[in-house]
Amino acid sequence: MNSKDTNKKYYETYWNENTINYLYKSAGARWFDHLLTLTLEKISKKDITSIADIGCGVGNKTTMMARYFKKAKVVGYDFSKEGIEAAKKYHKIKNVSFATKDITKEEENKENFDLITAFDVLEHIEDWKGLTRKLAKVNNKYMLISSPIGRMRPYEVHIGHVRNFKRKEIETFMESEGYKTVNTFYAGFPFHSPITRDLTNKFYQNYAGLPQVEMSRKSKVLHDIWYVLFRYFSLKNKGDIFVGLFEKEKELTKEVS
Repeated sequence: MNSKDTNKKYYETYWNENTINYLYKSAGARWFDHLLTLTLEKISKKDITSIADIGCGVGNKTTMMARYFKKAKVVGYDFSKEGIEAAKKYHKIKNVSFATKDITKEEENKENFDLITAFDVLEHIEDWKGLTRKLAKVNNKYMLISSPIGRMRPYEVHIGHVRNFKRKEIETFMESEGYKTVNTFYAGFPFHSPITRDLTNKFYQNYAGLPQVEMSRKSKVLHDIWYVLFRYFSLKNKGDIFVGLFEKEKELTKEVS
């Protein structure tokens, strides 16, 4: 099974309304939202009138940005029809919508976006540079990317990852494509990375189906504890969770590969 088929199978199985509720309580998702908020604060709200969230899944981060940029038109895009349907059903915010369109195809998209986000997307893509260049062509100002870096655990193959990035790899590429680096985090040491990621790898079969069920009271308490450890006792400049904000400086003239 190739990476595209693995991605499709995994997200057709797990993207549903239960996933949305689970992620709102998840320690890892809440911690990432904290990092995302710190990053969004680097952008002037008046500069953003349109946002495209690529690979939005069930739309939790899409709606978070819609709440932050209240005057912006925000659209979440994903190939998973199951994820998009769950997002449409659950999230009811007037400035956000969801679609399965591919905005890199001219016949499906006729607009540019002030901010394009790709949260935990590029590690799933074989030709990540080609995709990023295509996104840059419909980007006016900012691109926001997150991805795991460093050592790739075996369990990641089961969720469709084809790579983990090297430190500075994404920044170097974005700068070569006419962007400047505004802000980055390499976060998570030691409680998220390596401890939690190694535990996830060891007990992956136990964790795999959890987002499909209601989180128990005991699990909620454990997630609250882990969230405190992630947010207040893990470093933001050391770890294997990358979050990077990039600002477009010049028009791209290179051919899309």
